[in-house]
Amino acid sequence: MTAFQTNLDPIHHLFDPLMEKHLLDIGCGRGRLSRALVRRGARVSGIDPQDAMVALAHEAAPEGDFRVAGAEALPFEDATFDGAVILNSLHHVPGAVIGAALSEAMRVVRPGGVFLVLEPLARGGYQEVFAPIDDETEVRAMALDQLDRFIAETGAEVILRTEYETLVPEESAESVLAGGLRVNPARAALIDEKRDEVTELFAKHVRQTPRGPALDQPMIAIALRKE
Repeated sequence: MTAFQTNLDPIHHLFDPLMEKHLLDIGCGRGRLSRALVRRGARVSGIDPQDAMVALAHEAAPEGDFRVAGAEALPFEDATFDGAVILNSLHHVPGAVIGAALSEAMRVVRPGGVFLVLEPLARGGYQEVFAPIDDETEVRAMALDQLDRFIAETGAEVILRTEYETLVPEESAESVLAGGLRVNPARAALIDEKRDEVTELFAKHVRQTPRGPALDQPMIAIALRKE
């Protein structure tokens, strides 16, 4: 374990000073990470396969360059970025193209730059609460196995590999369910079916913090340096 407490901590550790660093947010979603990076002075580009997510990212960080694309086919030239980050998204890349996605991330990073993978581990309060809706235990393990295979096959230099604990702010079970529905509206019927179970699990695992209720989420950070 390290002293990292938030997902921004390993980013600062690897990329500071962030001012004017050109970083790629792979799987940018609603743009929360991109917005945080822009506020710290970075230049940010981002991709996501969903049009709706890219639109939200544009709203969150108007200064950024966001495009609809899959991680396995990045719409950028070779050696464009000082670094790339994929946060909570590698396990969402289809298994058949994870290797291609990892190669693409390394391709668009400049020599000497860093590709940082931040993945949730399949344990902790958030995992337990959300599991009735979508248990990602197997897919998260598969993504990390694919990453380890990529490292072994390419000889990529690993400059950081560490686990750390984070807290995910969640006001209630309903906020957890609303987030799950926003990501995948097709879950509506399942969410209605599992609402009581999720509510009970939330009451069991929620932590009261000075900043409000939260669920713990262990993470792993793995950083590769491009030669």
